[in-house]
Amino acid sequence: MDNCERPIGVFDSGLGGLTVVKEILKNLPNENIIFFGDTGRVPYGGRSKETITQYVKDDMDFLLSHGVKAVVIACNTADSMARETVENLYNIPIIGVVSPAAKKAANATKNGRIGVIGTKATVKSGAYLRAISAYSPETEVFVAACPLLVPLVEEGRFQKGDIVPETVLKEYLEPLKEKEIDTLILGCTHYPLLYDIVASILPDVQIICSGPASTEALIETLSVNSLLNRSSSPGSISYFVSDSPDSFSKNGSIFIGKEINSGVKLVNL
Repeated sequence: MDNCERPIGVFDSGLGGLTVVKEILKNLPNENIIFFGDTGRVPYGGRSKETITQYVKDDMDFLLSHGVKAVVIACNTADSMARETVENLYNIPIIGVVSPAAKKAANATKNGRIGVIGTKATVKSGAYLRAISAYSPETEVFVAACPLLVPLVEEGRFQKGDIVPETVLKEYLEPLKEKEIDTLILGCTHYPLLYDIVASILPDVQIICSGPASTEALIETLSVNSLLNRSSSPGSISYFVSDSPDSFSKNGSIFIGKEINSGVKLVNL
């Protein structure tokens, strides 16, 4: 198989990374994709750095066993805690979600005040603060851990008009609103499903999702490395999980925006 036709690997601790896959499918429809959701060990957010790093190595090894040409870490926690380690271990292009979103936010802000919401592990890592500072040292960054949002999204509680997620988000976002941020990074791949609620609470704030940002970085990386698939045929996508394929098929369609009709395969790492 020609290098260009090899698949792109994408992994996440669970379902959220499918919001990144959705963007890849939209912008690179002729690419082949292998998605792995580590649903048997989700969530990564409450684990130690050592444990998360080992999980990420396992995920990388699985995707590499399928001959992928590049890997997208579609999980903010995994990216923020383990990306530097795996970049030194694997000789393959690796695209995260933190740096692309940070770059986009740094370019978007007008008043130099950026907010970031994410899991406890992502916030604790300081990855967004470092990434934004690398692109714009003078920018002020305000972060907020939002541990209730992932469970709410996975329970289907993300629609505008639902008082539960609206109340929780108002509590999380009010301190950032008081800081007069003009740009907000949704620092978890689950959070795009909450976009409408966030936008209603912060109507004058630019909202940055990691899916579009990381897809732009992926396209650039593939182009630079002459790895873009030039085929005119539609690409394929294969799904693998480490637990509950039926549940993944049912709930994953919410994240990717279409039915997951192809068989989801169960694997043991």
